[in-house]
Amino acid sequence: ARCDYVYVTPSYQCPTQVTMSMTRRETLLRMAEASDFVLIEDDYDSENPFEGEPAPALKSLDRHDRVIYVGSLSKSLAPGLRLGYVVGPAELIRELRGMRRLNLRHPTAFMQRAFALFLSLGHHDALLRRLSAAHHERAQCLTAALSRHLPEVRHQPITGGSACWVEGPDWLDAAVLASAAEREGVLIEPGSVFFNADPPPRNCFRLGFSSISKDRIEPGIRVLGEVLRALRPQA
Repeated sequence: ARCDYVYVTPSYQCPTQVTMSMTRRETLLRMAEASDFVLIEDDYDSENPFEGEPAPALKSLDRHDRVIYVGSLSKSLAPGLRLGYVVGPAELIRELRGMRRLNLRHPTAFMQRAFALFLSLGHHDALLRRLSAAHHERAQCLTAALSRHLPEVRHQPITGGSACWVEGPDWLDAAVLASAAEREGVLIEPGSVFFNADPPPRNCFRLGFSSISKDRIEPGIRVLGEVLRALRPQA
């Protein structure tokens, strides 16, 4: 079957948070040109690396108009503003504007101008630096708490972004864990929803840390560890 579009999240892949290497980015662009498909690059969280500079966007490496770049201000500013942006060929942008008029209410021009001013004055860059520092602290706290209270799980190193991908023991059903943890006041996202396999792996889950204060992370992970061990099958 022919593939027309490939949707990717190269900066921090959803849900694993893995960053696509430069080699794979270049290979993907060559494949798009050779096989005549378009890449949709959703680059949310790309401005939030904890160390070094962000990896170059696929769009910045694109020489043949094979990439449609999509970004959002929901993570860095406020979800309620409903502001995002698309970078692509002029003809595509015209088509998307027409579709938006049919399907979505217009974002207010006042809000768009206000953010443009916010951006031009450098306030957004300053906000991103503060967010990155805060998220880095939370990520370090989460990593330490997982090692201390959930030694039986594995997780991807957190190098940026706002979430952590966790792989539990083979016996674990993360949906059951999520339900039990919610009753104790801890929220996790079962990983099965991210898989197309039938049946999907059930022992993975995702932990977000963008909207929780640092001092609540370790107590929450301690409770999560207690819940997980209570679910462990008896030998």
